[in-house]
Amino acid sequence: MFDTARLLVVAGKGGVGKTTVTAALAIAAADSGHRVLVVTIDGRPGLARLLGAPDGAGSTYEGDTVVSGRGPGKRGSVHLRTISAAEALQDYLGTQGLARLAKRLVSTGVVDVVASAAPGIDDLLVLGKIKHLVGLAGADGPHDLVIVDGPAAGHALSLLRSPQAMAETVRGGPLRSQAIEIRNMMSDPEKCRVVLVTLPETTPVNELLETSALLTDEIGVALGPVVVNGVDHADDVEELVAAGGLPEGELADAARYRASRCAVHRREVTRIDTTSAEGHLELPYLTTGAVDHKAVRTLAHALLDQIDGAS
Repeated sequence: MFDTARLLVVAGKGGVGKTTVTAALAIAAADSGHRVLVVTIDGRPGLARLLGAPDGAGSTYEGDTVVSGRGPGKRGSVHLRTISAAEALQDYLGTQGLARLAKRLVSTGVVDVVASAAPGIDDLLVLGKIKHLVGLAGADGPHDLVIVDGPAAGHALSLLRSPQAMAETVRGGPLRSQAIEIRNMMSDPEKCRVVLVTLPETTPVNELLETSALLTDEIGVALGPVVVNGVDHADDVEELVAAGGLPEGELADAARYRASRCAVHRREVTRIDTTSAEGHLELPYLTTGAVDHKAVRTLAHALLDQIDGAS
């Protein structure tokens, strides 16, 4: 999975554990010996903590290395950075010898004004920087793989639509050229894949299937395996309930509830497999309260077991 494309964009409906999955994928990739660059767009403060780093790590444009010395030859690492449209514009103009102008534009808030007047341009600026980072990926570059903790599903769709929309709207010039280059990168399955995250429940899976169709048919991006988060397997409990004879009481009610939940999870996972050409990866249901770095490592190991088993 980590060698199929240079860019993985993790997307999903809010509340399905998308950021947790991003952290688990990054740890799993590092444990496989990959040098991973994790990019967050919305600057979620919890991602650093999930990666085992202090809050605030990776919150800048250049970012911080938060994991190192992992995997074969202790080569695996994770570098976390945050990219905003204003900083991406300032970076781009700086490479064109316009650093002073860039600083003035950003400080006066002109990026927000332009983004309001031309919807999608802020997304294009961010994607332009990500395209540059993907171009650096490889054995001779600073990282092997870029993983983007994408925004929630609605914004993710508009983010991924922005290159095509801008290419159709702008008739010429560097902006249109940039939009076309980004669109071409995103439509190349050897460079970019979108990893959708869902829960094994009816409504999230319905939304997953709708989003999958939009991404492939309308936007033209390739998909990776669907990550199904929080899958509960309790064969012993299901067998016990099916056998009947449980004494009435709270324990029996809890057993019946868990058995019914497992049945729903199994049904929804099957439904995903019948519609997803890339199949799925499962993350187990965790009985812990808040998800922390230790839990993320457990999830990363679960991912690696499945990825290694499929190879």
